[in-house]
Amino acid sequence: MARGLELAGLALVVALAVTWPAESALARWSTGPAALAVVGLLALGGAGDMLAVAAAAAEEAALHAMAARGRRAAKAALGLKRRADHVASIAGDIVGDVSGTVAGAAAALWASAAARGHGWSPVEARAAAVALVAAVTVGLKAALKGVALEHANTVLYLAGYVGHSVWPRARSRRRRR
Repeated sequence: MARGLELAGLALVVALAVTWPAESALARWSTGPAALAVVGLLALGGAGDMLAVAAAAAEEAALHAMAARGRRAAKAALGLKRRADHVASIAGDIVGDVSGTVAGAAAALWASAAARGHGWSPVEARAAAVALVAAVTVGLKAALKGVALEHANTVLYLAGYVGHSVWPRARSRRRRR
């Protein structure tokens, strides 16, 4: 129960931190950049769900074999595999779900503004935008989860590679211990 409340609080903070600037920017952007922002949020949500599934489905023995061959990112991937429950909560629940929710809100805001500019009903435009985002979210996540199940070790290795490349200070702190 405590873990659930902790994640709910984290989701609230992340959603507020992302939604406010996203909606402020979308209110000023034209159609192209607004649509790209929504697509980017949907892609981020799909990637989060894909990582969550890969962390649960990857085979630790295969990652050990990669690490034994000197692939540094495999060690990071092993860390993700060993913390699969945390990875699934953060990547799937926080990143995946919050991205989808913010994408729906952003699409609704953008559709409402576009509808007013064309003389359409903002209510119907918002409903259509949210429905479209929901359909794309579900379809994209389903497709990416299939990829994650089939190529779990590769997905987790790539996530380890990105983590290893992006956060070099974390690597150097671990070496000093």
